[in-house]
Amino acid sequence: MSVFKVRVKPYGHYFQHVNGFAQIISLRKAVIFSVFMMGLALFGHGVYIQAKAELAQLLIAHAWESQQRTGGVHRPWPWADTYPIAKMGVNGESPQWVLSGASARNLAFGPTLQMNTALPGKQGNMVIYGHNDTHFAGLSQIEIGDDIAIEDGSGQQRLYQIRDFNIVDESETQWIQDTADDRLTLITCYPFNALTVNGPLRFVVIATPKEEDNHSITQDETLQNITLDMLYSDVNSIGYWL
Repeated sequence: MSVFKVRVKPYGHYFQHVNGFAQIISLRKAVIFSVFMMGLALFGHGVYIQAKAELAQLLIAHAWESQQRTGGVHRPWPWADTYPIAKMGVNGESPQWVLSGASARNLAFGPTLQMNTALPGKQGNMVIYGHNDTHFAGLSQIEIGDDIAIEDGSGQQRLYQIRDFNIVDESETQWIQDTADDRLTLITCYPFNALTVNGPLRFVVIATPKEEDNHSITQDETLQNITLDMLYSDVNSIGYWL
């Protein structure tokens, strides 16, 4: 009588495979959860930045209206190192407030006036900076002959007409120097669709007063109708734009 030996294979290695798969699934879930939380955090940060920007515009608008009533300087928030010094409308687009002092911090909230250049309503070269992906994005569509309206703190308005625009290197700082003639210079980074920031090129717009129209301007309708509901750079020590 022959005896058959039954060889029982151990199942331990199968359980090891099962445990391995479980660990992989758990790891995958952890990665998916981490990615989801990161996306949620980025989304929340984006909402916060947008809300902060909109609130800033309301505060700037309120400061501008207070200045119009009292004639004094009103800062949009207590710790601000700037205040609205002018209101500007380019080619019929919605007007925006120009802040005093060209700095990276001020540029986050609107176009800025370089303070060693002509003030609104004064003779000389008035130089205003803005970011090309926000407040000055519309400059990519301008043409020679387009109008720019500037209102100063006293409510006096002046109409400018675009005469020229140039693409220059950041080292060409002659564009921001004072001039004997009366002009408005708008400056932003170039190109407008660049994937990086603070490149070496600048887009410079030159506008001069439309004297034939300025004598009749008392309160430009486009600038006047903006309400609370509607809603770069300096020169460093070596002479380059920041």
